[in-house]
Amino acid sequence: MTDSKQKSLSLLHRLWLLGCSLKLAIALASAATILIMGGSLVMHFNPAIFAGMEDDIMARWLPWAWSQAPLLVVWVPLSGICVFLFAINTLCCLIDWLLKIKARWRKTGEYLIHAGFILLSIAFLWGNISGFRSGPHRIFQGEHLAIPNMQGLSLLLEEFTPQLEPSGRPLDMLNQVSLWDNGTQVAEALVRMNHPLIYKGMVILPTSFGQELDGFKFHMPGRGVIELRTGSRLSISSESTIVLLKTLPDARRNNQGRVIQTGNRLNNPAMLISLQGPSGKLWEGWYFLRTPLPRQLREAGIALRPTEPVFKTFSLLTINRDPGDKLAALGAGCITLGVVFALFSFYRKRAQGDRPEV
Repeated sequence: MTDSKQKSLSLLHRLWLLGCSLKLAIALASAATILIMGGSLVMHFNPAIFAGMEDDIMARWLPWAWSQAPLLVVWVPLSGICVFLFAINTLCCLIDWLLKIKARWRKTGEYLIHAGFILLSIAFLWGNISGFRSGPHRIFQGEHLAIPNMQGLSLLLEEFTPQLEPSGRPLDMLNQVSLWDNGTQVAEALVRMNHPLIYKGMVILPTSFGQELDGFKFHMPGRGVIELRTGSRLSISSESTIVLLKTLPDARRNNQGRVIQTGNRLNNPAMLISLQGPSGKLWEGWYFLRTPLPRQLREAGIALRPTEPVFKTFSLLTINRDPGDKLAALGAGCITLGVVFALFSFYRKRAQGDRPEV
């Protein structure tokens, strides 16, 4: 064998010994622990940077956070490097054990924990590169929502029922949903708190709900109280019908005469109304409810007096995808089995006098 080959083999052998080194494992684990502990203090005092950390995958959050405050987030990639090297070290130890399994099979519990940690590391890396976090998405009952980053997939909210305490505090949110793939239903479920819909690594879970102005109730002479919602039609006579096209909770007319929405809270509501006759549209315009009814409606014999707003309820859903979820579950199973096996092995050896009393 030539000297160069001997040197190469010697270098590989030294690298392999380094990869299997227990001292290296302790150093990497200690460094990662110190970095993460220090980082948790930095997170506490800088919520503006770290508040959205759990709302996105690491591959998107870290570049953004780095552009905002690199000195505050530098511990994140450093601790990630330590954990990655620790996983490589653990893998080397696992391979070394497998090569000598006949002589070291009694260490099966410990090395199942090694395997579990490696699987969890791969699953975390996989999910934070090719997964996504999205939402909360506002969706109304009967509405379809296109799933982000999943072409052809959409979510239909079939029914939504919030459950409230007598005081009004929300207890639960019952979302009957179905999942559609290019027009074919592929899943359905009742989604509620801590009960998500899981489909191919995607998790759909409710976070909250809210209300949006949808119309008004009016008093109409001769008819009593009537309700007008967006899209509804009200027949006034055999020759005229009014259609409510749009409702804004807070609106104003700008310098160009256009009506624009200025807020989401109920303040200066306005309605876009169309007056239609047998031959088609007679008039269309805005009615600001704090002002008298438009002249065109009054001349058509319409008298409306607003009494109270009408709201429609929407659900807020988060949609996340983690393609490494099954790998993570397998890793967790390996660690659990490894711990049980290691405990059984330890107490069996102690019963045989092979270990000191603890």
